[in-house]
Amino acid sequence: MSTAEVPPLRRPPAEAPSTSLETRVAGLAEAVARLEARVAALESPGLTGTALDVPGEIHLPGALPDTLPAAPRILGLLGRVCLILGGATFIRALVDAGSLHRGWGVALGLAYALTWAVLADRSRSPLTAAFHALASILITYPLLVESTARFGILAPGLAAALLVIATGLHASVAWRRDLQPILWTATLASLASGFLLMAARRTVEPFVAGFLLLGAGALWLTYGRRWHGLRWPTALAADLGVLILTSLAAWPGGTPEAYRSLSAAWAMALALALVALYVGSFALRMRQRQRVVNAFEATQTVLVLLVGFGGAVRVALATDAGLGLLGAGVSLAGAGCYLAARPFAEDQEETRANFNFFTFLALTFLLLGGPIVLPLPGFAILGGLLGFAAMGVGLRWRRASLILQSGIYLAAALLASGLALWSFRAFLATTAPAVPPSAAGAATLALLSATLGLFLLRRPEDVLAAKVRPVILSLAALGALALGALAIFGAGRVLLPPGGDAGLLAVLRTATLSTLTLALAWCGRRLPVLATGWLVYPLLILGALKFLFEDVAVGRPLTLFLAFMAFGATLILAPRLLKHPNVSPPEVDP
Repeated sequence: MSTAEVPPLRRPPAEAPSTSLETRVAGLAEAVARLEARVAALESPGLTGTALDVPGEIHLPGALPDTLPAAPRILGLLGRVCLILGGATFIRALVDAGSLHRGWGVALGLAYALTWAVLADRSRSPLTAAFHALASILITYPLLVESTARFGILAPGLAAALLVIATGLHASVAWRRDLQPILWTATLASLASGFLLMAARRTVEPFVAGFLLLGAGALWLTYGRRWHGLRWPTALAADLGVLILTSLAAWPGGTPEAYRSLSAAWAMALALALVALYVGSFALRMRQRQRVVNAFEATQTVLVLLVGFGGAVRVALATDAGLGLLGAGVSLAGAGCYLAARPFAEDQEETRANFNFFTFLALTFLLLGGPIVLPLPGFAILGGLLGFAAMGVGLRWRRASLILQSGIYLAAALLASGLALWSFRAFLATTAPAVPPSAAGAATLALLSATLGLFLLRRPEDVLAAKVRPVILSLAALGALALGALAIFGAGRVLLPPGGDAGLLAVLRTATLSTLTLALAWCGRRLPVLATGWLVYPLLILGALKFLFEDVAVGRPLTLFLAFMAFGATLILAPRLLKHPNVSPPEVDP
């Protein structure tokens, strides 16, 4: 057989080419690489519910949703919180077993709880930080309440300080990590703990001080983060705390036995601190930002005046101490509010509310503090001067709010001087006034007349005059009442017999009322800016009622004749004076 006929030799199976084996090994390596990529993606902390971009990934039918990684993570964090709480329980068990002194146990427990707050601040993930901070809150506040109220380990002052410190630490974590629910939880837990400890230990002052600090912190914290809802519970807690404190300090018959350690001086100081803290913060913030006062600031201002200043006055009256100093401080605060309103003096839409807020706050402070510092006659003169000054500034700056304040100051001055009461008695009492009005009353009437004269002299534009018309009419009515009372007093001294005459006195009053009605009608025609014509018909109605119930009841024929003549002439002349317009003098050609 030739070589050409010999078939080629076959290699044994062991010597076959390894192409298929190498291919299979390469496929396995690729599969392992894919699995490693998937495991690494599952273990990545930043992956929560996102699709995995793995080459060649196979999606099996009925696969779980992509949000599955979040659930194990939350469950893991809950388990971690349980472990943290378990550590706190272990410290409690050591204390109960006597292995650890209670004081050291409280210190160790607080250190343990606050450590988790620090670790929350250092956590990479906000979710982890939230769970760590929540665990710290769940340990801290119950521990403070139990160690203070049940075991008496912590003094009330120390407990209040630790509440503020712990809340400040949790608030810092919430601020840095933008965790508003944590801040709400810590704040509400702190406020509730404070009220519980206040009731349990019968000690009020340190916890009220803590509420004030928390209120100030929450107020300025919400200005930065715009978490505005948080300032309401802290402000209401501070108001309620001060209300409880001042009510106990001014308790009728003395402070209750359980609160004998309560200090009236501290009660007044904390009550005034409430006013200064919130009003000062509002003023500073509005000055900084040039923004309009909001609903919270207006509401809280009213509350702190009622609770803070009102409570301080109650305590001062109950203890008969510090009243003069309180009045001086409040009066200075009123002057400060007027200074704070000065930057908003320009009549602009965006600053008008701020100007009104500060000026009416100043008015309130001065009306509250003035009668405490000064005797009533001196305060009456001061009120008249303030009314005159407010009218002048209001006309210069075209501010209707200041003209309204002028009317309020003058009305308060008439009441404080006794002139208002003296005038009403002159018209309503059964006898004529026996003594003239006081010097303060006469000075107040002069200032009232000067204020109306200033308004008439300046003659504001129609828009402003229409806005302040009720104020001007009220001042004109008060002035007419006082002048009429002076006329009755003077005529009575001359015409009435020593024993008095009811019929003749009724005629004097009717004649005076008729004269005032005609004078107001004439002013309404000649001086339209005063608009006193609006008072004519109400005075006619009052005159008719007075005639029926006094003149007819006590008069005799001669006095009734005189009364009929006076009132009938008024009914004829007053409408005619109102009907005829003001006639200008004819022009003369040069």
